[in-house]
Amino acid sequence: MGTRLGFVLTALFSAFVLFGTSAVDSATANGRTPVRAPVHDHAQAQLDDHGDERAHMAEDLAGTPMTVIEQQTAANAARIQKVTGVRPGTARLKASVAADPGLSGSWSPVVSTPVVPVFDAVLPNGKVLIWDSVGDNAAESYPVHDFTRAMVWNPADDSYKRVDLQGSNIFCAGFAHLADGNILVAGGNADAALDGTVQTHVFDWQTETWTRGNDMAAARWYPSVAETANGEEVIVGGGPATAEVYQANGTIRALTGFTKYGGRAYPFMGSRPDTQLGLFGPYTAAYTVNTSGNGVITATGTRDAIHRDYGSFATYDIGKSVVVGGGTITEGGVPKVPTRTAVIVNNSAGLTPAFAATGSLSTGRRQLNATLLADGSVLATGGLTSSATSSLVDLNNAATSAERWDPATGQWTVLASATRIRQYHSTALLLPDGRVMTGGGGVCGVCMTVGYLEKNIEYFTPPYLYAKDGSGGPAARPAISTAPATVGIGGSFAVTSPEAADIRKVALVGLADVTHGVNQGQRYVPLKFTASGTTLTVTGPQNGGVAPPGYYMLFILDAAGVPSIAKIIQVAKGPNPLASPVKNSTGRCVDVPSSALAIKTYLQAYTCNATKAQALTRLPDDKSQRVLGNCLDVPSRNFVAGQRIWTYTCNNTPAQTWQFGTDATIRPAASTGLCLAAASSANNAAIQLATCSGAALQKWTW
Repeated sequence: MGTRLGFVLTALFSAFVLFGTSAVDSATANGRTPVRAPVHDHAQAQLDDHGDERAHMAEDLAGTPMTVIEQQTAANAARIQKVTGVRPGTARLKASVAADPGLSGSWSPVVSTPVVPVFDAVLPNGKVLIWDSVGDNAAESYPVHDFTRAMVWNPADDSYKRVDLQGSNIFCAGFAHLADGNILVAGGNADAALDGTVQTHVFDWQTETWTRGNDMAAARWYPSVAETANGEEVIVGGGPATAEVYQANGTIRALTGFTKYGGRAYPFMGSRPDTQLGLFGPYTAAYTVNTSGNGVITATGTRDAIHRDYGSFATYDIGKSVVVGGGTITEGGVPKVPTRTAVIVNNSAGLTPAFAATGSLSTGRRQLNATLLADGSVLATGGLTSSATSSLVDLNNAATSAERWDPATGQWTVLASATRIRQYHSTALLLPDGRVMTGGGGVCGVCMTVGYLEKNIEYFTPPYLYAKDGSGGPAARPAISTAPATVGIGGSFAVTSPEAADIRKVALVGLADVTHGVNQGQRYVPLKFTASGTTLTVTGPQNGGVAPPGYYMLFILDAAGVPSIAKIIQVAKGPNPLASPVKNSTGRCVDVPSSALAIKTYLQAYTCNATKAQALTRLPDDKSQRVLGNCLDVPSRNFVAGQRIWTYTCNNTPAQTWQFGTDATIRPAASTGLCLAAASSANNAAIQLATCSGAALQKWTW
């Protein structure tokens, strides 16, 4: 059947090109040449030259009204179904798995939606903001770019409310949650040439309304937006190589020290425990981004040898992300296939990231989604298993089974298969009830040709929500009776549950911001806790690098691994923000001369100026002081008065361990009779150790 269907699709494709209204199939069909992001230097060229970006841009149909897309897709789907008897997008080959949903999970019936789930964000009330592209305009009004079709979907009862954006097309934008739970959207589609936009928009989750934000300095299309430890949002890629930061007050500043990533492919990024930002995909090079002031980017190694375009990733533990699938390579002797492999990016120690291979999928996938589950494992759904015909959609080579990755074993397990094929422009996300909502697919040139438009969703119920007795019935779930609305960094809070004595895990899971296989919002933060009676006393996240301020799903899990329904709570910004000055009573700040990145740079006291040279992060878990990616260090552990302090590679040694006293002193933990001090009140005075005396030069605020 695969051969026959492939022949039919080829014939229909030829007929569509000859006789169909293919003028709207791409920007080039209108005599317009898609714009390629400029190449700024050799490093930038290495980042931007992977894949055929022009073809990728043209396939997205950003200038085509949804009515045109839907009419032509439906017509082609009807022709294909008439010839083959199979509706395009229907799964035909399913993996053989156990019938017991306690082992393989289960899929819901398909639910139709009025908007294609291409861009999804879980809101703090458990609903989901979803949008696609331009709305239902007449074909003759093409091109149209002053409208975006959007809705708020309620998974509890499959109801929705339309919340269309007027005035702009935010197709191909980047987005992330703000600390208040609102959704920041950066960039989008400006015209039929697939130029980006400078616009930002904010969706208010409480009023369900849109507002226009400040403009960026440069237009972006396919950027990512990442939350950071101090509540700012970093906007990376989408054309311009210089990143920008959306600040807490809504103004935007350029990170002129970060000019390495301009690719129009959503980058893989995540906040790290050391409060810096990790950039680790889809390209092979990994980078560390310090977002203080005008920013610094430093190379931190090669993740692996595979350019994982249209792969996916999930941050499954503190400082640890698994990157899976993607690419077009020769693997197992078969050319033009996505990889089965996965790799772990480990920043848990806050040092230079470590990279390690982990278990492989049962089959290679691209256009997949890797979704965190409530127990910290990772679910892979959707995708295509070959890119020989198309790198975006191949209905004859669809991966429809789910696969679960267990971080404890590093192995993947094949689970039940979905009814619908989820490939290009599909999404998947974790809901507060522990299920995964998947949806979308379509809105591209080849999608229209093969009749692929998935204006619907499905729900996957993981095995952990079923009884393990083979009955197929629901598992008994622990319940959260009470939890605070807001929790702080490092402090403790109480959660009550009738099952408290049986609880084995408490964790926060970030709310999803997912498109194109990239989910910048999801992160798994296991929390320490003790149990007494019906009360769990839980310790909050270590710092904002581990859990940037904002809303999270709080899950508790019992001894059988069954999760509760989540309570959505807000994690507050850390006290006395990270990456802030350390100032003495004479008005000078600890400063790195000339913002030097080199280790063994001696520190000085200098007029406070709010630059990155004075942005110190104090991590309570290892009691270090960090600046520009290095740590304040006592050379050779020479704990004597007069010893100058320099920067050095962070290594968790006594030379880098400090005590922050209530008496405003900062002391080396290994020699508490000494205090951090400025040699004098003058600019450029050395920062050194001195015998503690209570002098003004030894008093600091932070």
